[in-house]
Amino acid sequence: MKNTLHGSPYDRLTAQGLTLPSLGAPAFTYEATTQHADLLYVSGQISRNHDGVILSGTLEPGHAPEAGLVAARVAALNLLARIDQAVGLERVKQILKLNIWVSSSRNFTDQPAIAEGASQLLIDVLGAAGAHARTALPAQVLPKGAMIELDAIVAVK
Repeated sequence: MKNTLHGSPYDRLTAQGLTLPSLGAPAFTYEATTQHADLLYVSGQISRNHDGVILSGTLEPGHAPEAGLVAARVAALNLLARIDQAVGLERVKQILKLNIWVSSSRNFTDQPAIAEGASQLLIDVLGAAGAHARTALPAQVLPKGAMIELDAIVAVK
């Protein structure tokens, strides 16, 4: 994938009317990110918006996917904020792997379509460096009742 986007990741965020949320430390005994050599591991980020409101709910067959797509974008924005806190977005060489869990009923099977909200945001902000391998899985319940949780492995410069 050729990167045809102009400006920095921060410029692209601004152009989309987005700002990185200010995220605090994890509530439990783990790190938000850990780094080994040129790999950054980012802990799970849920669909909590900048006001602290958790986008929650369970996706069901036949319902419009918009809420899930929005929740996936919110979780991806939190992921970008964690990366920025750890190393800065300009140091992202490649998002290598993205894992996404979607709170969904037993009969809902469109998790990959919902994950597109996160994937597209990463590409929109990081360009070719945002392209990634991905796993999208169902979850009966996620932390704090969130609709989406995602984590990532990131190669950094």
